[in-house]
Parts: sequence; C-alpha cells; structure tokens
Amino acid sequence: MKKFKTTFYKIESEKIKNQGIKIAVITDLHNVELGKNNKDLLNKIRIELPDMILIAGDLVLGKPSVSCKIAYCFLKEAVKIAPVFYGLGNHEQRMKEKPEIYGEEYLRFERQVRSLGVVFLENETQELEVRGEKILISGLLPPYHYYRKGKGDLLKCEEIETLLGNASKNQFQILLAHTPKYGDSYLEWGADVTFSGHYHGGMIRLPFLGGLISPDFRIFPKYCRGDFRKGSSHLIVSGGLGEHTLPLRIFNPRELLIVTCSPKNNFEK
Repeated sequence: MKKFKTTFYKIESEKIKNQGIKIAVITDLHNVELGKNNKDLLNKIRIELPDMILIAGDLVLGKPSVSCKIAYCFLKEAVKIAPVFYGLGNHEQRMKEKPEIYGEEYLRFERQVRSLGVVFLENETQELEVRGEKILISGLLPPYHYYRKGKGDLLKCEEIETLLGNASKNQFQILLAHTPKYGDSYLEWGADVTFSGHYHGGMIRLPFLGGLISPDFRIFPKYCRGDFRKGSSHLIVSGGLGEHTLPLRIFNPRELLIVTCSPKNNFEK
C-alpha cells in the first residue's frame, strides 16, 4: 500500500487580521490512489479540517487513452470537505490544449468537476472569504513552452504581471504555480505564499544535498521541496503525492501539505 506523510507549515502575515486560515495543498497525484479511492488521503484531509483545498497541478496523468476517473472521484469527495481551487499543471494543460493527441477525456473531466463546484484558475484570481478574512487565490497558466526540458525560456516577473496583474499589497495573496523552475520570479511577483510541485521532490533525495533530479532532468534543482523565502513572501514546494514515467521515490516520501496562515505576532518582550 502506498503511504504518504503530512508536512505542516506555518506562515505569519500582517495581512491576516482575525483567526487565521488552514489550507490543504495537493500536487502531482497523477492518478495514484492512497488507499482505495484515495480513502486514506481524504480521511487525513477531513481530520485536519482545512478552510480550503488547493490543487497545484497534475492531479491527472497526461497520456493518451488514460482515464481521469481517479482524479474525479477524489474531487467528488474533496468538495464535501472544503472549497476546492484548481491550478493546472503541465499534464492538464497539454491534455486540454491538444485533444487531437490526448482525446476528449480531460475536457469531459473538467466539465464534470466544474459542475461539482471546483473552481479552475487559469490566469485568474478569485476572492474567498473565510473566517472573516478575504483571501485572494490566483492560478498561473503560462504558455506551455515554459515547460520545455533544459534551459529554455525564462518566465520573468513582468510576464506574470501580464498574465495575472500585480500581487495585492493589502489582501493575503496565494499563487498556484505548478513548476518551481521560476521560483525567483514568483517570489519577485510578491504573493504572500506560492504553492508549486512538479519536481516530485527531486525523486531521489540525498543527505545535505536535497533533490537529485527533477522530472525535466534538472540536476539538483534549486527549488525542489520545502519552504523558500524572500522578505515576507514564501514559495512552498511540495514533493507531491504520485509519480509516473520514472516512478522513483528514494528518501523522498509522498506528501500532503497543511499550511496554517496566522496573524503576525508583533508583541515584543
């Protein structure tokens, strides 16, 4: 049976004024089941009582003739726990953009889960009011060429601003951006917290060195797994919950993220 760990993070922000919020973050499930019908994963999310569930991409497996049923069944139960916001990963994006290769399965899947109440964020921002807080959630969907293996193009902060506008200076802002390859640009854009995945924790993790190789064949990728900071902005990269073509996970457990965002304690002794 496939197992996973729960990783907890805490963020303090002056933009959080009241009780704070709790977020469950899912990335890179790739049609994997953690317990039958993802029962184990769903039960853990229920226990944590999150205020929202964020999908930071690649819930599905982007290959021809592959069903999205597992992802659909997961979301059908997840929406009963908390509001679900879905930022696309490269697997969803290529299935959606090239149905001539991947068929109509993803398009049917998206229609079905939208009808469940799942909110898709494709270069869009939604406001969610929870516990007296008005939170902004943005989903970045860059042109697909930014996923090319190797050096490729650099997604700059200016292009993120073109796609999404400016990050809020007043409201707590969350960004879903699947690939951490452009972590420097996300931190410069200035969301209070950005959630990424895609690198599967580096697949193989080495003591003191971190993730060895990303699925796009980057050796010792800079933003691989963990919490990275610039000023008051956080980039939290999940090791993900699944795998696909190279099913490697060595010293690299699957992980569910639970993130608590609380008011900043300015009390000084």
